[in-house]
Amino acid sequence: MKIISCARSVGIVMIAGAFLLSCKTGGAREVDISSPEPSLTGLTVAADGTLLLEGSPYHGVGVNYFNAFIRTLHPESLQDTSYRTGFRYLKERDIPFIRFNAGGFWPANWNLYRHNKAQYFRNFDAFVEAAEAIGIGLIPSLFWHHSTIPDLVQEPVGQWGNRESKTIAFMRTYVEEVVTRYKDSPAIWGWEFGNEYNLVADLPGDNDHLPQITVENGTPAFRTKADKLGTQDIQVALTEFAKAVRKYDASRIIISGNANPRPAAWHLYTEKNWNRDTPGEYCRMLDEQNPDPVNTFSIHHYPDNELEYFDDQKASLTEVIRVTMEHAVKQKKPLFVGEFGAQELKLGAENARTKYLELLQGMEECKVPLAAVWVFDYPPHDQQEGINISPDNGPREYMLQAIREMNLRMNREAGKK
Repeated sequence: MKIISCARSVGIVMIAGAFLLSCKTGGAREVDISSPEPSLTGLTVAADGTLLLEGSPYHGVGVNYFNAFIRTLHPESLQDTSYRTGFRYLKERDIPFIRFNAGGFWPANWNLYRHNKAQYFRNFDAFVEAAEAIGIGLIPSLFWHHSTIPDLVQEPVGQWGNRESKTIAFMRTYVEEVVTRYKDSPAIWGWEFGNEYNLVADLPGDNDHLPQITVENGTPAFRTKADKLGTQDIQVALTEFAKAVRKYDASRIIISGNANPRPAAWHLYTEKNWNRDTPGEYCRMLDEQNPDPVNTFSIHHYPDNELEYFDDQKASLTEVIRVTMEHAVKQKKPLFVGEFGAQELKLGAENARTKYLELLQGMEECKVPLAAVWVFDYPPHDQQEGINISPDNGPREYMLQAIREMNLRMNREAGKK
């Protein structure tokens, strides 16, 4: 789900250089940066592509708890621990894990990290420790919004494609700080790069489809074609991210955070037109957009995708899952449906319920190993989408109950094998 605006501004600060690494940033939590040894902690991938949790085959559906951590970064809410209530609520319903934004959304949201790193990591420590105590798995997405880190270091967004850029240097530093700090936590299930970078890739027009400008949140006042991303830029960013993670964590899954390739992704990449891709071309773009050493496939699947794929057919929601899952099995990369859901404001409550259950059924039929519903405890998406699940929204409680039942069935089946 593309978030156009999130959180409140905390001021505008730009920097011009790379960051220096502190191995014990901000507190007493011990870190070990010696060469990593493979472990069974969190989610890993077997040689045959099977997804494992602590060494055993696993299927699980969790939730996106998008702003559970980022809400603690505002000056007026540094002591916010409301996520504890959310963790308990989810645990009571047997929801096994969350995917969340593990850094600022806008450049301004990185102010605490830049100016009071000790407090930043105290908050992060408390978040991880709460998940450990309650027994909730964590999939942190470290660089959610595609333009934020380049804006922060005052480079064009296209510098994600330059291995020597300040953007990549910042990424490597933050990966080292976060992964070394939390790699021994049993709460950490995997590491994700960002959110839906592939949807901005290869879009035509020098002055079209440029990143959003919101100066009050730290973006530049104007954009140019240098702020656009191509598939090759994203491949550089993803491969450098994965290599940085593997320096410190030899085992946990690495996720791109990408949505489904656009229906015309291959044609945009190779011919700069909007002709629809064949199933084979769609699968080729799955490979292009989830390059090794990223060892999973990531898609985000919504009713908007229905009948949009492929060139010679109007594929159902389940058919898109089937094509994706068959390719994932072939490539021995577990599939993570990192977002799915159905917008009530677009579909109506009854039809949204039907489509939501259809998505769950399709993932169960196709034996998708990992998925996360969008979104838990994010009130803006009550008004914008009609898709928020929260303790205050009883009519959507069925969504969590359906997940609970599916998790029980799929893991019971996995245990029989």
